[in-house]
Amino acid sequence: MQKEFNASNLTIDTFGNAYTFFLGVGSIFFGAYSDKLATRKKVYVTSFLVFILAAVVCAIAKNIWLLVVMRSIQAFANSAILPLCAGVISDIYIPIERGGAFGVFYFIFWFGSFIGPTFGGFIAQYLGCCWIFWILAIFGGVIFFLILFFLPETFNPNFLNSNPNLRFNPLSPLKLLKYPNITIIIIYICISTILMHIQQISIPVNYSSRYNFTTFQIGLFFIALSLGYMLGSFIGGKYSDFLAQKFLSSTGDYYPEVRIKAAWFGSLLLPITCFIYGWLLEINFNVYVLGIILFLCSFGMLSTFNTLSTYLVDSCPGLGASVMALTCLIRLAIPATIAIFETTIEERLGVRWMFTLISVICFLSILLLVIVYINGRKWRSNFVSTI
Repeated sequence: MQKEFNASNLTIDTFGNAYTFFLGVGSIFFGAYSDKLATRKKVYVTSFLVFILAAVVCAIAKNIWLLVVMRSIQAFANSAILPLCAGVISDIYIPIERGGAFGVFYFIFWFGSFIGPTFGGFIAQYLGCCWIFWILAIFGGVIFFLILFFLPETFNPNFLNSNPNLRFNPLSPLKLLKYPNITIIIIYICISTILMHIQQISIPVNYSSRYNFTTFQIGLFFIALSLGYMLGSFIGGKYSDFLAQKFLSSTGDYYPEVRIKAAWFGSLLLPITCFIYGWLLEINFNVYVLGIILFLCSFGMLSTFNTLSTYLVDSCPGLGASVMALTCLIRLAIPATIAIFETTIEERLGVRWMFTLISVICFLSILLLVIVYINGRKWRSNFVSTI
């Protein structure tokens, strides 16, 4: 793409960063809109229509800055997916079944990341970059018509306690940060995401310099990460539901904090495996062992993230899309900003101590989950589903 548009490195970096930025910002808008106006389907239809139009313009763009602008609009439209899917899951599943539903959703979501880079690279190499956007437009069109004709409206008006006289405020999900359990869980998710971001950014540089790997070979290790994400989300979701159903059967009661017990294993696995990974990478250890450790890191991350995502949705009845939109914004914005300094941190500390530092921080952050597990039920008693 850089050669095709004769673009500078700065322009290409802007292309990628703009996409990430609008992916986070857009989620807040669509999440708030969906919950406030009591609709999922209309937001789906609108966002996919914008996505398709932006993809078509990207495909025919001859100017790199037009491509940057339209790709940003495409990211804005695409950002609706995560909060809307969270909203739909909260609409159609009872609380003790939502973990498994999130597991299936994230499994399919990360399957796209599993095949996307390879498929996209093949298209770019043999058909040209513009065909990536044509295929996205075609695929988006198929999904658009499936949603338009076959997806019913899932929003449950019984959960809507908002004041109809209030104006729509795209920043309204930020008000959820006044609840300690929501804020603390999102902070933990943010910390663990920072660790994974830094790990992913460090892979290409270290594997090319230490093992003389090609771009294709390096890409295979991202497959290990994707597999961990897929299986971690699926198994973590099922285990979370198992604990919730077991608690309900034994006590006749259920409350969202029960799910946090399902996060203990993954929250410990992530920092421990990342710590080991950093020390083994420093001594250029067997690369296949490192691949297994990468899988375990991503497994721990997503098994925990799935559980905590379900907890957040359960804790905000009627506002599932809004709370997931808020999580997406913070999870994308802060880690992406900090990850910019990964190279500087690695140069100053070295691989071993960089991973030691972030692993220790992630390990200590488990205390945040303990705090919510103990106090979450009390904090939720003050929740009002009006934002």
